[in-house]
Amino acid sequence: ANLKGFLDLVHKNGLYFVARSGPICLGEIDGGGPPDYANLVGGRTDEFLKLAEAWVEAVSAVWREYSIENGGPLILIQVDNEVSANKSHLKKFLQEKYGRIEVLNEAWGKNYRSFDEVVADDEVYSGRKTGESYARSVGANWRSCLDIMEYKTRYFPRQYVERLAEMFKRHGVDVPIFTNNTFLFLQDWYELQKAVDFVGLDHYAYYLIPGDSYYWDYIYVNLNCNVSRFPWSPEFQCGSGMMMFGPATSQHQRMVTFFSLSAGMVGMNYYMFVERERWEGFCPVTENGKVREEWFAHRHMFRILHEVDWKNLSRECLLGLLWYQEHYWHFLYEGGGIIQPDDYTVVASKDYGHLAQEPLWLYTKALIDADADFDVVDVRTELSRYPVLIYAAPPFLGREYQKKLAEYVENGGTLVFLSPPPHLDVERRECRLLMEELGIERGKEVNSRGTLNLGGRSFQVYVAESYDGLDAEPFLRTEEGDVCACRRKVGKGWVYLVGFSALEREVLVGLLDALGVPAFVRSDDPFVRTSLHRNEERAVVVAINRGTEGRTVRIKMFPDLGLTSEHQVEEMFTRRKLEISADQVLELHIPGKEVAVVEVRRKGVERVDLDKDKLIQGYFKL
Repeated sequence: ANLKGFLDLVHKNGLYFVARSGPICLGEIDGGGPPDYANLVGGRTDEFLKLAEAWVEAVSAVWREYSIENGGPLILIQVDNEVSANKSHLKKFLQEKYGRIEVLNEAWGKNYRSFDEVVADDEVYSGRKTGESYARSVGANWRSCLDIMEYKTRYFPRQYVERLAEMFKRHGVDVPIFTNNTFLFLQDWYELQKAVDFVGLDHYAYYLIPGDSYYWDYIYVNLNCNVSRFPWSPEFQCGSGMMMFGPATSQHQRMVTFFSLSAGMVGMNYYMFVERERWEGFCPVTENGKVREEWFAHRHMFRILHEVDWKNLSRECLLGLLWYQEHYWHFLYEGGGIIQPDDYTVVASKDYGHLAQEPLWLYTKALIDADADFDVVDVRTELSRYPVLIYAAPPFLGREYQKKLAEYVENGGTLVFLSPPPHLDVERRECRLLMEELGIERGKEVNSRGTLNLGGRSFQVYVAESYDGLDAEPFLRTEEGDVCACRRKVGKGWVYLVGFSALEREVLVGLLDALGVPAFVRSDDPFVRTSLHRNEERAVVVAINRGTEGRTVRIKMFPDLGLTSEHQVEEMFTRRKLEISADQVLELHIPGKEVAVVEVRRKGVERVDLDKDKLIQGYFKL
């Protein structure tokens, strides 16, 4: 193939180029598979890397010539695709951690004679045996599960990708380097990003994001946006997907595109925009260069994104729901889902049990149903950007992260416990560091129903704990007299203990309002999910109807927009003018499984309307 000729053509037409140059970046086609040397020596082994250097050196010479730093079109290089672990470094990893086999045996509760015997134990490594599914079925204890998961998701992927990235840089590559992943459980994004400039994510949503998959996809996309330095999708489903994902129709593309953007994604590479093997049927461009209906649907979306100046809008969100990867590992260890420790990408059905670790999964669903503006926040990331954080998770957390949460509160943050605060470390041994730093205690068990007033309304709630007599200020009390929520000032911040279930939509909305959680936009319909994006000139509301029936919805915008009669309000897909009330409420109808994009332009801001030439050129350059 004439690679340089192709790159010259790309450059001539004002396009950018992203190189997925491997040495392993498999596509879903029957193209002969990996090169022979990879099949012979095994992918991602030390021997494979030695043999791959000749390839890296050869392609790097081309990438240097066509780099954007050299005036060319090349802007990014992907060094691998969906990195999964093999055992090639497991012995080294365990020796570094334990030193002697006797120490490992004591930690794991095993009787191995050597580290080689550990490596040979496929049952413990995979966490399953014939006819059974989970780590405990093969006699693996929690410590061994922690070690195996650390190796598979952190140690191996990071060191492998680090070596690849170093190889490309040594041969003169000077553009950002990235890798990507399908499901977040195959790798630890936070750890892997230490090896590259950023970690992208592959997004293949089930057709029109049905049922519980809406919650799963939100965790998946939004958590990557929280972790990644550049939350971009190198593989964003286009065309007809495999593995039961369903067709990427025009309607599906509108749903998934605006779902992802409203969850924080900054961009996507539509894959396969041009048809090829296994992706036939709905690709916007056919293999012989014809366009389908989906071409015009994409063009319509990108026209709107240009017209609302999307790239210069900021997404409004100041509430975080804390995520700790080891909680998910423990859920797998206990046998709670369909994905086992060695089988992260196997999703055999639309059963999302693999994410249903309680109570995080339940509160994710409740927050989305309540249309709360929130992010899923990895506890290792910068927490200070969120004035309010929610902890709804199992009661164990590593010591360093217990300390980090205490410092977050002391420095002015508000930490809300919707489940008991951590009193165990990551190995589930007693560790009360966080509770002692915050001066909090567990409440008294109540386990009964009570009547609670929130925002002038009465609700029947399940009360698990009462906080009478604690060194804390009562915050909420049931009509029966139980202090079901309390708070305590710690340094510059506050900590709240909530002892009742807030999983019902109206109860959760009332609690968030009572806590003073910053709100930006909210619909009155649990099936309509909204987000607010704005700058000095305009505010844009994205409203997604995730239900199958059409909904007429009232949407409240909370920030003062300084509305006047001269503000222009328009739904961008239909070009319909809308009315907005003095208290910043607008009403509109959204068909089932569809999206509305509402622009509120300030006085004096002209409406952007792209002509055909600008539209076509802008389509490619967005």
